[in-house]
Amino acid sequence: MLAFKKFIFRLPERIWFRALLFCLAAIVAVVAARWIGPLIPYNYDLELASGSVGDLLTILASSMLAVIAFSVSIMIAAYSSATNTATPRTITLMLADDRSQNALSTFLGTFLFSIVGIIGLSANFYGDKGRVLLFFATIAVIIIITGTLISWIQQLSTFGRMRDLIERVEKAASKALKWHGENPYLGAEPAVAVPEDAVAVSCETASGLVTTIDMAALQEAADKHDVTVHLAVYPGQLIYPARELLYLEGGEPLEIDPQPFRDTILIERDRSFEQDPRFGLVVLSEIASRALSPAVNDPGTAIAVINSGLRCFEAFAETRAELSDPDVRYSRLHCAEIELTSLFDDFFTKIARDGRGNIEVQQRIQLVLLALKSSWPEIFSDTADDTSRDALVRAESSITHEKDINDLKARSRKVVGANK
Repeated sequence: MLAFKKFIFRLPERIWFRALLFCLAAIVAVVAARWIGPLIPYNYDLELASGSVGDLLTILASSMLAVIAFSVSIMIAAYSSATNTATPRTITLMLADDRSQNALSTFLGTFLFSIVGIIGLSANFYGDKGRVLLFFATIAVIIIITGTLISWIQQLSTFGRMRDLIERVEKAASKALKWHGENPYLGAEPAVAVPEDAVAVSCETASGLVTTIDMAALQEAADKHDVTVHLAVYPGQLIYPARELLYLEGGEPLEIDPQPFRDTILIERDRSFEQDPRFGLVVLSEIASRALSPAVNDPGTAIAVINSGLRCFEAFAETRAELSDPDVRYSRLHCAEIELTSLFDDFFTKIARDGRGNIEVQQRIQLVLLALKSSWPEIFSDTADDTSRDALVRAESSITHEKDINDLKARSRKVVGANK
């Protein structure tokens, strides 16, 4: 059930779904002209319009076929470029892009609109009024196509470029981090010690990654069986058949069917951005790591990624600081809070490792850690100190210039000594 709900939720991200809707709308508009036309109460002297509609539709059909082929080739080239220059994990965000989907869907819908219209005209499907109505519908389609082409041309200047990719990943990571800042325990009670008599519910399926936990359905199952649920997994974690998903406390263990509880946790082959903020930070760090590889040697991109990470953590901290008392919506569930140490390791530690010999990158890491700790000491203080010391140790193993090392040591001392 959860997999079906997730499929429905992701439908708007599929290129074929939006294209299908546009195509159906186009076909309905063309076919409806036959029955709507006779309802027009007046006879207009528009013989030229009704006679030229076939030529307009022919032009649209031929031009849209070329535009569709061009657009698809551009999108494939952008996907390939993103894979080679950034990371393959950005492709899912590009596939879900609204503007590219709208453009391709509009072009395909217009093509079908034209083809169906031409077939109808050839078969004398329309009367005189129907032809006039079809003419005005064609003019409206041309106006829509013009606006879509202008928007599409504008997007092509940035689509799939490095800045565009970083912004997409930053937006996805910030959204997930903000949600976790507002829901530190996924809307449940904080984690507590699991009783010894609690019943473990394991995966018992093929290995995969947790992408979604349906907390509402899990609460409903807990209410039905009068049990308390202790979650043992978190979105993004690797699951295998022997690993426990959750523990059930109370009720009659022998009478409880564990399958409804398993069904609330969706396990897939790949991670997703929705409930997994660590994945967004991992993808950002992958972009920086590739930029810092000897083959690319682009510290500027790594610095841009670090700046994006700062904004992501700011979004998390702002929502967390505003949250005086977490909203507990699922009183029968207990869940652990996402660990800041893991978030920092996924982002800063990986970049510090691959950029250990680059002074500009190391300086920016220390500066961002200082910014986070100074702005939200109650949230980032200890984690920022540990990350700063770790980054300094990594830099000392590769940077030999004494002035650079002394500068990094001074920056690290500033981070550790901030707000003390």
